[in-house]
Amino acid sequence: MTLTRRRFLHLAALAAGGAAVAPAAWALLGRAPAAGGMPAIRYGRDRCDHCGMIISDPRFAAGMRQGGAVFRYDDIGCMVAHAARALAAQAAVGYVHDMNTEQWLEASTASYVRSQAIRTPMNTGLAAFADAEAARAAFPGTPVVSWAALLAMPETHP
Repeated sequence: MTLTRRRFLHLAALAAGGAAVAPAAWALLGRAPAAGGMPAIRYGRDRCDHCGMIISDPRFAAGMRQGGAVFRYDDIGCMVAHAARALAAQAAVGYVHDMNTEQWLEASTASYVRSQAIRTPMNTGLAAFADAEAARAAFPGTPVVSWAALLAMPETHP
């Protein structure tokens, strides 16, 4: 088969299209969740699955796995508002960041404070900590709340 100008241009267009699609496919595959554990968040790029804002501050970001689905949130309050029933029924697993260390924690094991002094992306004022002592040290005089109590608070659902 001879390579005509028309055939060459057609093959070149296909190659260029593949080159344009490859980075997008790679980005989507790179975002694919692992079998379990904390969801990967690309800060400054991923959007909150509840409010649609760009997730930019790891201190308040949260994530959730429900079955094979992965959800990402810019604020702990967004996760609670989006999935409180599933989280309370343990049909989903939530993850939050420790405000001090930015390390991922399973949401059910964290301790929480809610204060107007905490400027969160959706202004819920919710922050998570690895334990109650760290929460009390960060915000003295502010009540420390458990995961179950947080899920039961209607005012945390923006």
